[in-house]
Amino acid sequence: MQSEVFNGKRFFTYFKYDLMQTLRIHVKAAILIGFAGVIYYLLGIGFNAIVGLVRDSHGVWQAPDFRGRIVIFVIASIALELYQIRTYGYITNRRKGSAWLMIPASAFEKWFSMILMTLVVIPVAFIVTYAGTDALLSIVDPTYGKMLLGSAIEVVDQFQTNLALANEEYTTTWSLGFMVVPYLVGFCCNFLYFLCCGVTFKRHKLLYAFLVLFGISIVGSMISTWLGLQSTVELDDFAEAEQFIRHMINVITVYTGIFAILLAGGIFYRIKTLKH
Repeated sequence: MQSEVFNGKRFFTYFKYDLMQTLRIHVKAAILIGFAGVIYYLLGIGFNAIVGLVRDSHGVWQAPDFRGRIVIFVIASIALELYQIRTYGYITNRRKGSAWLMIPASAFEKWFSMILMTLVVIPVAFIVTYAGTDALLSIVDPTYGKMLLGSAIEVVDQFQTNLALANEEYTTTWSLGFMVVPYLVGFCCNFLYFLCCGVTFKRHKLLYAFLVLFGISIVGSMISTWLGLQSTVELDDFAEAEQFIRHMINVITVYTGIFAILLAGGIFYRIKTLKH
């Protein structure tokens, strides 16, 4: 007897369908965001060529500078995060949402597929596409410069070296993993927040998402200020300051993780109770 909550074969069938549907519906956005580096490269080549022709009647083949490429990558990453509000936003539409509800899969299976797609498939596909095209351009065009992935690896290596030197002087041991965990938790929280807003609000999804975020920021600032005024912590030496900073990072990470779990739970509740 098949489980009504989760069945492996049924989930895998639905997950493949969900993957193809996501690609079909959002193919234009995927190209625009995933190939943002290539688009910027082509625009930069064209702009430099036009400027060269205007200056001395000779075109110049010059790829965009490295700093500009970093800016474009950051912009594309933010765009990907904000776009999660539209990835499954169609389920609030009466026609498309009703058809989605009729798909033979449990609410948990749909929720689990949605979480995997949002936190794993889409980010990994973006990184692979962006890094792959960036590496290819760095190989075929001598004016392009070094690839972003190679530069990121160099930064990480240098950071680990600096941490090792710092650990020789500081009483608290710092590690790369300790620094990465808060980032990963924050990444999950951000993506789940915009996904939750996408499946909750029926209209003006992005506007309402920012309004709610603004309200949360105000409340968070008030609570932080109140806690700061109530705090009687005295940092007498550098060692105590290190411990305090480490404690604050742990507290922020835990609360961010709790918020991410609540968001995931809210998404499941929305799916479970969605009606048209």
